[in-house]
Amino acid sequence: MIDSIWGIFTIGLLLGAPSGIAPGPMLILIISETLRHGIRAGAKVACTPLLTDIPVVLTSGFIFTQISNMNILLGAISLFGSVFLLYLGTKSIRTANADITDFTPRPLLLKELMIANLVNPNPYLFWFTVGAPLMVRSFQQTRVSGITFLFSFYLGLCGVKLLLAIAAGKSRNFLHGILYRRIMQFLGMALIGFAMLLFRDSLVFLDILQQG
Repeated sequence: MIDSIWGIFTIGLLLGAPSGIAPGPMLILIISETLRHGIRAGAKVACTPLLTDIPVVLTSGFIFTQISNMNILLGAISLFGSVFLLYLGTKSIRTANADITDFTPRPLLLKELMIANLVNPNPYLFWFTVGAPLMVRSFQQTRVSGITFLFSFYLGLCGVKLLLAIAAGKSRNFLHGILYRRIMQFLGMALIGFAMLLFRDSLVFLDILQQG
């Protein structure tokens, strides 16, 4: 299947689309930013991987055959990620609880969105295990095949995320007052939950905690 352009395109799309809707901190950020500031803000979150994944893709493709143990790196990324998600979660809850007329904060800056994606271990796990071998095999066929794989993967990944942002934006007008606050509180708690999961994963990667 990987020997044909359409086969490579299909593989990339089928890998990218599920990654776009997989539960995780970036999915929550897409929804929360869209509900606060509209579809454009959610779309900015959805397209962030196009910027932050470049060094991950290049590095994994170059050295994936040379690396025998990524656990220390993944543990460090997960640890930093848990701290950053904890910050975003508590910030969301504080904002929702604020007793002011306009409790909608400014949109997250691009650098904040990039940090959130960079400290998310999921892209590293994907590219250093599944993505890099497929990408290298595609480029070994032809340059067009490799580009097709990358294009179709990010078409699926970002395309699904953009559709989620549009769907959340359509619901935005129905959310007012206390309902908006409760949703923001729930999303904040969800981010804190993911922070705890990432912290646990960091302990597993670093061999401090056994996989349960």
